[in-house]
Amino acid sequence: MPIAVLGELLYGAMNSERLAENEQAVLAFWSECIPVYSDEAVARRYAVTRLKLKQQGRPIPENDLWIAAACMEVDATLVSRDDHFSGIDGLDVVKWR
Repeated sequence: MPIAVLGELLYGAMNSERLAENEQAVLAFWSECIPVYSDEAVARRYAVTRLKLKQQGRPIPENDLWIAAACMEVDATLVSRDDHFSGIDGLDVVKWR
């Protein structure tokens, strides 16, 4: 799981009414995942992807760009409810319902 996803999940837990319970659930889930950290290869993929989307007039949120770049770099499938991921060439996306 890209480290940016952990940050977003922790933010959601901290922004909830059940902070302790939700944070514990996030950390339990995280402990079962293989972390994907951003490095030079992920940064390059981020830059290329961001430029392509800008040229196409289809920018997406910054964190989502980092998440997509990390997933593409390790050939991971991204599971998301966000439709904008489907427009990224080379990203394997599964729609989470």
